[in-house]
Amino acid sequence: MMVSTAVEEILRCPVCSLPISFQQGTWRCEQAHAFDMAKEGYVNLLRKKLPGDTREMLLARRAFFDKGYYQPLASLLNELLQAHLAPVQEGPVRLLDAGCGEGYYLGNLQAQLAQRFGQVYGLGIDISKDAIRMAAKRYPDTFFMVANLNEPLPLADQALAGMLNIFAPRNVAEYARVLAPGAPLLIIIPGPRHIQELRQSLHLLNIEENKQQHVVEQFSGSFTLLETRELSYELALQQAEIAQLVMMTPNYWHLSEEIRARMEALNSLSTTIDFICLVFQRL
Repeated sequence: MMVSTAVEEILRCPVCSLPISFQQGTWRCEQAHAFDMAKEGYVNLLRKKLPGDTREMLLARRAFFDKGYYQPLASLLNELLQAHLAPVQEGPVRLLDAGCGEGYYLGNLQAQLAQRFGQVYGLGIDISKDAIRMAAKRYPDTFFMVANLNEPLPLADQALAGMLNIFAPRNVAEYARVLAPGAPLLIIIPGPRHIQELRQSLHLLNIEENKQQHVVEQFSGSFTLLETRELSYELALQQAEIAQLVMMTPNYWHLSEEIRARMEALNSLSTTIDFICLVFQRL
């Protein structure tokens, strides 16, 4: 994979925070910390192996996404970034998907935004090596890294024109550090009615109460809330899609034999999809 200079110049060593450069298949800093580039075109910057989404979860998510069920959310992200990038964008458009999973949203966005802004450089970070491997194989024009969002990000200060954070951990201090002043941060959280019929039928995890308020308060120091958009629609699902939707969420970690049996017996179901998009701006 050819690594763009626009990407290379903002990457930092996860050990010492010095710049890292790509030399003969390996990323190196001046203190000789080295990280090999995988054959799929991603780099693993984790200093120790940490658990993330499993391959089973990721395959379920990709199958579900490939059927277009979450395309309305991808379209909303594109619309909002187009609107909020325009006033502040100068120079390279570098976007980070913090918690990118198998790359669906970032891969869609990079292609769409390039039509307006020219060259767009997408970077994806996830703690799951399986997720990053899948993402890198499908979206070779995007740069993917295995890294921990709860630690300092391997990026320079004020390096990014925008950021996505979709159902992923939130590191306020680091997001504020790596975003340029005025840059948008789009955070997607589940709304209170998200898959409520499915949750009721299978006794799945509840949505955190007052989650939207908690996120707004969390980011209030370094960001201002520009816009809140809600996206709700109904999905009529068959047994295979029901299983995929359950398996791709945190419910996967809580699947008892009872829930699995109930899920396998559920041949069809209509359920509500409910997203909340919070558009923040870096102060």
